[in-house]
Amino acid sequence: MKIVLSVLISIIVTAGLMFFLMNLRISKIKNAADLDKLLVAEQTVQKRFEELSLQIASQLEAFSEVIASYKDFSLKILVENDRSSPVVTEMASQFLRPMGFSVLEITDSSWTILSSGHFPASAGNSSAEKAGRLSKKAALCTEDIMGVPTLTFQAKTTFSIAGFTFHVAGGLTLDKTLLERLTPAGNVTLVLKKGDEYIGMEGIGSISAIKDHRIIINDKEYPASEIEVSSAGLDEKVLLIVIIDK
Repeated sequence: MKIVLSVLISIIVTAGLMFFLMNLRISKIKNAADLDKLLVAEQTVQKRFEELSLQIASQLEAFSEVIASYKDFSLKILVENDRSSPVVTEMASQFLRPMGFSVLEITDSSWTILSSGHFPASAGNSSAEKAGRLSKKAALCTEDIMGVPTLTFQAKTTFSIAGFTFHVAGGLTLDKTLLERLTPAGNVTLVLKKGDEYIGMEGIGSISAIKDHRIIINDKEYPASEIEVSSAGLDEKVLLIVIIDK
């Protein structure tokens, strides 16, 4: 009887150990698969951000060429010195939506706004502070849109008319809609973190820091990684959190 009991215990222990090892192996395989998917998603997001930056720069270059070749604009600005003409002040407004932009403005060589598509009443104001931080490569910056400070993804470029320098700056509001546009297909979620503010996921009651490619949101664990997004003059670090929603 003792021998039988000993054999049974041995069988049970062996079976339990095998079950434990099997679960451990399955868990490792699943974790490896999650990590592979996470890395692919992260690379995709980075590539799409780079492509978006190039697209914004290309559109601004094309817009500046249109302005430079528009004789009525040159006439009002350089010959008549009429900055209040609708030909000048409404130029950015006419192209804002067709370009798919949220922000678009034209300034002179001293960064005085000649035309603003997102805030027409700002014509005559200076955008030197913002412009000094922007470049041809798009970056995050805060923009005053109709009196509301708004997080945007913008770039700038310079052009000339008859030897006189002008600038154009513009881009997109960085909101949930844009994040969804940049999100890879499948069960991937993008969340933008700026200080204590989160964009892209609603109902966040609690959220942990990422550790070992894991994040806990509202007591639920997800595979996750983060990408730092370049900014122009923002006081706080801005992070894109890539989350695999299992």
